[in-house]
Order: sequence, then C-alpha cells, then structure tokens
Amino acid sequence: MSEYYIRQPEENEARGPYTIPKITDLIESGKADRETLYYDEDREDWIPIVESQSLSDILFPEKKHLNLRAKEVADTINADESEARTVTVDEMLAASEGRTEDTKHLKTKGTNMERAAAISLPALGVMMILSAISNIYPGWAIIQLITEEKDYLLLLQHPKLILGCLDAFLALCCFLAVTDAFPVIRFRAMVGLGYFAYIAWSWGDTNQLIAVAVGSIAAFICTITLNLYVMIVCAAAGILGMGALAVFSIMGS
Repeated sequence: MSEYYIRQPEENEARGPYTIPKITDLIESGKADRETLYYDEDREDWIPIVESQSLSDILFPEKKHLNLRAKEVADTINADESEARTVTVDEMLAASEGRTEDTKHLKTKGTNMERAAAISLPALGVMMILSAISNIYPGWAIIQLITEEKDYLLLLQHPKLILGCLDAFLALCCFLAVTDAFPVIRFRAMVGLGYFAYIAWSWGDTNQLIAVAVGSIAAFICTITLNLYVMIVCAAAGILGMGALAVFSIMGS
C-alpha cells in the first residue's frame, strides 16, 4: 500500500509515512485538509493534496445525490446478478500491492520513498561516526588527561572535542532511528561547513576544504530529500567526504 509524507503549509517538519486510510483518518479528525502538502516524488516538491486529481479523488470523494426513478430502482433490483463483474481475492491483493495498471505507479513512488528513508539513517550514522573520529582522535591525549585529573572543565577549552562528542551522540540517534535528530544534524552540518571550511581555507588546505564541503552539504541534503537517486548519491558523497576528514585527522596526528 502506498505511503505518503505530509505536512501543513506553515510547518517545516514532515510527518509520515502515512497510508491512504491513515490520511483519511487525519482528515476526518480535522488534522489535515485539501491544502495539506504531500511530497510528490515526480516533481520532487511538496504540493497541496488538492492539486493532485487522483489523490484528491481518493481522499475527498464527491458525495453524489441519489436521484433514481422508481423504474430504475426496480430494474436494478431485478437485474441478473450474473451480469455483475466478480472481483476475485487475487485481484484485490494485486491492487493493494500496486500490481495492477491503475495502482502500479503509486506502488513505485511509495517504494522509492521508503528505500530513500531506509538509506538516510544508516548513511547519516556512518557520516557522524567518521566526523566524530576526525574531531576526537587528534585530541585523544587531552581526553586522557581530563579523565585522569577529572578536570572536565578543561573540555570547554577544546571545542572540537565537544563537537566530536555531539557527532557521536547524533550517530547513536541515527542508528536508533531517531528522526527527531534531523534538525540538529542539519544545523551541525551548516555550522561545521562554515567553521571547518574557513579553517581549511585559512590554512590553504584545499583537500580538507573540499572534504568538509562535500561531507557537510551531503549530510544536509540526506535529511531533507526523499528522492531515492539523490539520496544514494548524497549518502556516498557524504561518507566519502567525512571519511576523508577522518583520514586527514589521523594522518595529521
């Protein structure tokens, strides 16, 4: 069954994925309406439900007025039941699984979005682990000193270590499928891009500058896209960029 991510026009965070019956329940409870946005994979954009004729017809079916004459009712009642088309169980299952011509495109869209969502969390987890290594490894001696002397305030003098601990925590959130951490990861990616890119630029280290830019931008995109192909490219680029940063840090130490 097809699933959709939805959000209100004034909201930034998406909800879902929801099946059609679940969205119908939200509409009946007043938590969604015709202006609610859903993610259209073909357009790669959020559009109102009302702009999709097929989806709008399903979620907001027109209420037809019953206006039958007596003869029409009698003809329907007396009609030969053998003329009615029989729907088999196999046909019902095929429709629900998106194997019919009418529902095949819906199944494909839902499957691609599900695959993209499934890739994002482990990919981001690996990126954050590699970023944590690049920030923590050069200061490992300082961590040992803090542990031995129990002077934890010393950690405040080393912002990269604090950032590395945050990266490790965000990696744990990703591996535990905590999608609420996505806004923090986006913020972390942009702060890291500005801070570390400036340092690499000031040092004239082009390789590190490129690695920071690729890893940070890819991590940011992985938290906002549900396009399968974009997700695959960004996941690979992000892991490569963060991995290069970790290698540079280890070699530099």
